[in-house]
Amino acid sequence: MERSYLLTNLPNLLSLLRLILSPTLLFAPKDYIIFIFLPLAISDALDGFLARKLKAQTELGKVLDPLADKVMVLCGLFVCTFRFNLLPPAFLYAVLSRDLFLLIGGLVLTSRYGKVPSARFLGKAFTLTLSLFILLCLAGYSSQFMLWVSALMLFLSWLDYALFGLKRLRSQTSFST
Repeated sequence: MERSYLLTNLPNLLSLLRLILSPTLLFAPKDYIIFIFLPLAISDALDGFLARKLKAQTELGKVLDPLADKVMVLCGLFVCTFRFNLLPPAFLYAVLSRDLFLLIGGLVLTSRYGKVPSARFLGKAFTLTLSLFILLCLAGYSSQFMLWVSALMLFLSWLDYALFGLKRLRSQTSFST
């Protein structure tokens, strides 16, 4: 396999591994879950950095990375909520609702313009905040403050994506990345 091919596909490979390995959180022993979640969360930051650094941003990566992020955080939230009873189920349901909204909105924009919308800054900030919150919960440090910060980021990112989508649909022109 050619080195340049491997390097340009490394970010997508990291996203794919995160997607495949995230469900192991659901079954891992309690003492090891944090050691599974932490590398998954690091791979989220690493794949984006590598995609930009290697100029390896792809349409596949625009789909695969957020999908892997969503599976990772939803598995982490599921564990924190239902296995360890650290979070209220309503928070998990709110995150799931936001993600379904983004999926449907992304499909509408992609079908209309033939291009996958790029992630938004507030969406990335929400994923980072949520990953940190899940790590804290898994380490035994869940806090009401972090729950409220995560809920605020959830709301702000949801609103940002909604306004972005509405603006693009009204403009009748393709969106920029």
